[in-house]
Amino acid sequence: MPRIIKILLPHQVFVFGSNSTGFHGSGAAGMAMRGTGDRFWRNDAAFLKAKISPVGHPNRIGNWAVFGVSRGYQVGRHGRSYAIETIRHPGQIRSTPLSEIESQFCELFAFAEANSDLEFLMTPVGCGLSGYLPHEIEEVFATASNKSGIPLNVVVPKGLWRGR
Repeated sequence: MPRIIKILLPHQVFVFGSNSTGFHGSGAAGMAMRGTGDRFWRNDAAFLKAKISPVGHPNRIGNWAVFGVSRGYQVGRHGRSYAIETIRHPGQIRSTPLSEIESQFCELFAFAEANSDLEFLMTPVGCGLSGYLPHEIEEVFATASNKSGIPLNVVVPKGLWRGR
């Protein structure tokens, strides 16, 4: 089982799965927003402020991610994150096609290559609320890496998707 990322060093980026609205409510997305993966996210005062604040308001800036930003690189109050959209229609599992997730992995690799001073820490993207099985996401990741190669600064913990 991969370790749970609880802190980011200044050069590290937390890579997580997101929904298309950038709600960042639970799982790794909730961790990126609040710095905690607890299940009581609906009672979090800072999160509730983010939810009702207009786009661009400082209340939308979470610990590592930004509320309402569903894809790509984000800078939060205490670190950075990179979102891969794995849920196109919130509440519907498997709603972002695997081909789209693969494309986003390629975009991540290109971004990481262009930002070699940063280290991108992978989480089990796509294996939580999105409904994909670990072997499906691992296959998509492998296909994307065969197309563009995994930059050395993208850290994939041993056993991330299959528990090897």
